[in-house]
Amino acid sequence: MPASPSVAESSTGTDGEWSIELLRGLAALLVVTAHYLPPVVHDAGLLRFAFTGVDLFFVISGFVFAPYLFGKGMVIRAYLVRRLFRIYPLYLLALFAYAGLRWASGQNIDHLGQHLLLLHTLQTREIAFQFNPAFWSLPPEVEFYLALPLLAPLAGTLRRVLAIGLAALAVHALVAWHSPSDVSGGGIAWVLGFHLPALLAEFMLGTLAWWIVQRKPGVALRALMLALGLLGWWWLAGRFLALGDAGMARSDWWRGNIGLVAALAYALIVAAWVGWVPRPGVWLSVLATVAGNLSYGLYLFHNAMPSALAALKPAVGAAWFAVICLVATAALAQVLHWIWEAPWRSHGRAVARRIELAHARGPTLTDR
Repeated sequence: MPASPSVAESSTGTDGEWSIELLRGLAALLVVTAHYLPPVVHDAGLLRFAFTGVDLFFVISGFVFAPYLFGKGMVIRAYLVRRLFRIYPLYLLALFAYAGLRWASGQNIDHLGQHLLLLHTLQTREIAFQFNPAFWSLPPEVEFYLALPLLAPLAGTLRRVLAIGLAALAVHALVAWHSPSDVSGGGIAWVLGFHLPALLAEFMLGTLAWWIVQRKPGVALRALMLALGLLGWWWLAGRFLALGDAGMARSDWWRGNIGLVAALAYALIVAAWVGWVPRPGVWLSVLATVAGNLSYGLYLFHNAMPSALAALKPAVGAAWFAVICLVATAALAQVLHWIWEAPWRSHGRAVARRIELAHARGPTLTDR
């Protein structure tokens, strides 16, 4: 899961900051559900499709960074410092936690260096998923951060943003068409499917959702978008349940496209939801803040907890074990947010502010 930035970091200019934080929490909970529920419930139904929560994360990132594509100024070094301190410290801690669990159980940690450099999705599925399957989404998120300063000068208007989106869609279609029909993967198209060439279109859908929110759509249009998004997600989940991973991979139409279609449904939901309730009650605001704060930690650590607490499972049963793992992961995420994640983020912001002040006094060529 990508560490989608807080709305305050990137100034979306909307009245729905709390609603984005709530969506970040929802995205994390969807991914956790996809990993925790199937071992507990024989037929999890539509919730088996919850793995697409990662596509919601991509849409949220596109939404939050959209102002840069519509003309907001950027001091590149400050921007990159913020992103580094937002995403890497907690990832580094999680990576060593998973490596420690593998080492303690006698498993190899041969590819730790590749994971440290976020290069773990460039070879095989086994390497990509070695420590934590959820880590696969970090490289495309970082690639989007790096691509944004290059894309921003090419954008600036809706027409140009749409042109970038259409180009991203064309590249995605090319990668998807050549992706392997074997779900175990392999080949250059399979590798590209884990990276920005195949996934930029999902981020751009979030950017377009931001543009819609800036137009302040009325209640009727919001309700229509929400209904279309939910119905689209429900229909897509039904197709996934009917065909399964292998059936989707064998289909020329669905192969490589399921995440993109899910992202389209999520973009409609985001466009409908953000700003709909500009002044939430205190309890909803608090819930959104907590959900946003926990989202990255939940995403990174939830696959570690079943291994760390495995000794409890025979005593409590599968269902209660899943509940205990969820509560323990949430508690760990909250503690780490207080003592590790938030302090590093604050440090990154302080460094970035100093860079911005220096730029204001006299910009260097690097920052132009």
